[in-house]
Amino acid sequence: MTASALLLLTASLTGCAAGEERCGPAPSTRYGAADLYGEWSSTRGVSIDLKNLGGKLGRTFLTHDWPKDTTTEQATAEPPPSGIMGDGNWEISQDRTTLTLTFDRIDAALARSTVRTLRIGEEKGHPVLYQRLGGGPDACHVLTLKRSGG
Repeated sequence: MTASALLLLTASLTGCAAGEERCGPAPSTRYGAADLYGEWSSTRGVSIDLKNLGGKLGRTFLTHDWPKDTTTEQATAEPPPSGIMGDGNWEISQDRTTLTLTFDRIDAALARSTVRTLRIGEEKGHPVLYQRLGGGPDACHVLTLKRSGG
């Protein structure tokens, strides 16, 4: 498959094409923390489990094969590169548009390069978590996570 055909296929799978204003799922402000608890995964094997343990621990997460960086290669390489198994705490912005991850026990350089924020969106009446990865203005590579089993 040629590089341009692969790019077109990738763009069509994410629901956006070059030149469109929006890249990724439709943004949403209707979902709060209670709507986001559970296991989320992507078609490329990235996953995150969002929990609320309460008390001092609060809202915690555990990732598996989480992107090490936000480059186009991370979004398009076949097979997908292996990623981070990490944990920490998460919170939602007051306007309910963004979920922020604070990793524990990973080095500072890796913590800066990985995906630390996810946009909150909606597809077919269900919440989705997403973040644009790499690419210039002509490319749309989006990490999209959907709730497992939903």
